[in-house]
Amino acid sequence: MIFVKPDPIQLAAGFDLRFRVLRQPWQQPRGSEQDDLEAQGLHRVGVDDAGTVVATGRVHPLSPSRGQIRYMAVAPERQGQGLGARLLAALEQAAQQAGLEVVELQAREAQLGFYLAQGYRDIGVGHTLFGTVSHRRMAKVLDSGIARLNEVWHQTIPMADFMKVEGLTFDGRRFCTRASFDSGRNLHGTLFAGAGYSQAVLTGWGRVWLELQLLGMEGDIVLARAEVSYSKPVTETPMAEVESEALNLAPLLSGRNAKVPLTVALADGLRLQALFAVLAERH
Repeated sequence: MIFVKPDPIQLAAGFDLRFRVLRQPWQQPRGSEQDDLEAQGLHRVGVDDAGTVVATGRVHPLSPSRGQIRYMAVAPERQGQGLGARLLAALEQAAQQAGLEVVELQAREAQLGFYLAQGYRDIGVGHTLFGTVSHRRMAKVLDSGIARLNEVWHQTIPMADFMKVEGLTFDGRRFCTRASFDSGRNLHGTLFAGAGYSQAVLTGWGRVWLELQLLGMEGDIVLARAEVSYSKPVTETPMAEVESEALNLAPLLSGRNAKVPLTVALADGLRLQALFAVLAERH
């Protein structure tokens, strides 16, 4: 099984599969499986050893950095074999190659568990298809989005560049970072407390930034308050993590600032209790 950018024959077969899986069961007419964005979409199909298209999907840009995945379908006789996850990964790869950093999709409520397991976050009520099939909006920050966060840090915060702080993974809730131990070493051969504090603050700041990307929102992030505790020296590569459910950024929608409390843990020796403020854009 391979996942490829389809040639015209494979694309037509993908459209047919779309119709049979996503439209025909709801008595929709032939042609309803396509829309006016096909030409600008990034299509991927799964082709088995016999050359038959057994999976199909599309991602198209919504903005220079954000895309939407649509029309994912796997042939009924091939469902339950992990092809959905492989198709989704192929579409995400296509999105990143096109310069996209965040993808979203509309998931039927029965499929929420699948998308949550693939690192997507439920970000709100979606559409109701054919008046009966409820959906939820799901979104995911791709590795390219984390790479842009690293660029923002290193280009705008000299300390972040010096300490080689980098975001590693984000699954929609848990964000992990790493920094250089040598760049933060003190005269005792352990991590300088100020270096650990700075990495923890950046980790919390980055978690808020990633939430803004997920939701497609804008705002300036500042540290409003912080309290740090140290239980023991850090003696190895400092790894920090912050885990949180959805952050409440709703005040931004009405032009008000949002307050976000977070707890950041660094290695086994530092814990930061912080309050970040996200300043609403002023028009």
